[in-house]
Amino acid sequence: KRNSPEYKQLKEQRSQALWRAIESVIPDVRERVVMDLVGSPLTHERFLRRPMGTYGSTTEDYLKDGSTPIPNLVLAGDQIFPGIGVPAVAISGASAANAMVNPIQQWFCLNALEKKGRI
Repeated sequence: KRNSPEYKQLKEQRSQALWRAIESVIPDVRERVVMDLVGSPLTHERFLRRPMGTYGSTTEDYLKDGSTPIPNLVLAGDQIFPGIGVPAVAISGASAANAMVNPIQQWFCLNALEKKGRI
């Protein structure tokens, strides 16, 4: 159960490997931490609405691009190639934007805005 003492102890125990990895680079990291919140698959399931606490999708489940059958609707996120993580999701978002307006058109628009003093 989520709030049982056993579950809290297990989460704390499992987090120790991550703490040790960080301490190998920043020895006094625990003394610097202001707040420590340990997540788990149940956390992902509850707050991210991920079935069984999964994170992102498996590589074979990635959508190759964000295209949809709905005109002008392009998807972006951790289930679109290249996958999970902030850099990957940012690339996914940029790819979605490029699907709507190609990069050359974006460049011309940015130049026009710059000439008008808007950026």
